[in-house]
Amino acid sequence: MKSKLWKLLAIFAVLGLIAVGCGDDDDSSSSSSSESSSSESSSSESSSSESSSSEEAAAEEECELARGVTADKILFGSSQPMTGNLAALGEQAVLAMEVTRDRINEGGGINGRMIEFIVQDDAYNPEKTVSNAQYFIEQENVFAIWASIGSATLKAALPLHDESNTPSLFPWAQDLSFYDVNNHPLFFSVNPPAYAQTKGFGNYLVDNFGTDGIKVGLMTINSVDGEQTVQGYKDSSGGDLLVDEQTWERDSTTYGPQILSFIDSGVTDVYVGTGDTQFAQFLLEADQLGLEARFWGSTGTISANTIELAGDLSEGAYGVNVISSATGDKPGLNAYREAMFAAGAEEAQISTASLLAYTGGLVLEEMLTRAGECLTVESFVAAGESIKDFDTGGIMRPLNFSAENHLGNNDVIILQVQNGAWEELVVGQE
Repeated sequence: MKSKLWKLLAIFAVLGLIAVGCGDDDDSSSSSSSESSSSESSSSESSSSESSSSEEAAAEEECELARGVTADKILFGSSQPMTGNLAALGEQAVLAMEVTRDRINEGGGINGRMIEFIVQDDAYNPEKTVSNAQYFIEQENVFAIWASIGSATLKAALPLHDESNTPSLFPWAQDLSFYDVNNHPLFFSVNPPAYAQTKGFGNYLVDNFGTDGIKVGLMTINSVDGEQTVQGYKDSSGGDLLVDEQTWERDSTTYGPQILSFIDSGVTDVYVGTGDTQFAQFLLEADQLGLEARFWGSTGTISANTIELAGDLSEGAYGVNVISSATGDKPGLNAYREAMFAAGAEEAQISTASLLAYTGGLVLEEMLTRAGECLTVESFVAAGESIKDFDTGGIMRPLNFSAENHLGNNDVIILQVQNGAWEELVVGQE
């Protein structure tokens, strides 16, 4: 009996050892499987990480930055009338560009890139503007041409800009042909054409002063810009009131002959398309020669310089502008003046020329930011076309661009000198 019992106990012991041995094998197998799975997962993650890094590196290699763009800077060119009778406008625009550059660079740049620009004098001469464009593009390798002044000058250089894939950004130039996106896909502006401005002037004149006894005289520059200025007025509701057309040359030193013609025509309203210095001279000569009329100036006439030079004769003069008064009380205008004065601007440099360049700089900054680190002409254009309802703080109406429209602003604002300052008039106000 005991013998059988010991045999059974022995059998159970053996079975127990076998069971324990099998259990150990299972644990070992499970552990080995887990370690293998973990190893495979780690290997997979490592492989995925390496693949991701490779893709990022490949993407960086595939990004061929535009001409004029490096890892730490973006270079622009600007052709300006720094000499000649529009030199004051060129100086005002350049100062505003410097304000834009300094604001961006002091903030760390855009995607780590600092803004730099080169200015060349064109004396408002189309041949010099073309030479400047060649210099910018072929020797300095700029990314874009920024804030140039003048339709005739830009029109001469624009084909070279387009052929070399060089963006033309926010100029003070108003030729209607510039706004054709199909022909000039790299042209961006916030400045409506001269045509739109005089059309707005004609409509405002009739709406506020009627037509009885009204006779209009236009004095415009002898260029395509001037021709379109005249056509804009003729297409307005006041077109039939036009009785005298006069032109002026870039090197004009007097407007006496034109003023005498206006006197003979009996004009009641004169629209003068010049710069601020020239408008002040026109007002002085008109007073000397006895021309009594309402005087309306183009965008270039609206500055403190006009008021300073013409004194009391500027009181009551009107300005047909594409922006609000540079001296107005709006957030964007206050920021503009603060920045300009901090940069050393004089009161006379608070003007349409500098405000347009400053506003263009705000949009330029937004476009560069949206274009991202891989800055190409294509990414830059796409960024511009994506801008909707861009707020300038009251400088202009909200700006909108698209693939079909590279003119962000198409409004006209009427100003008047009141108590020695340009004030914005509301619609319907005389």
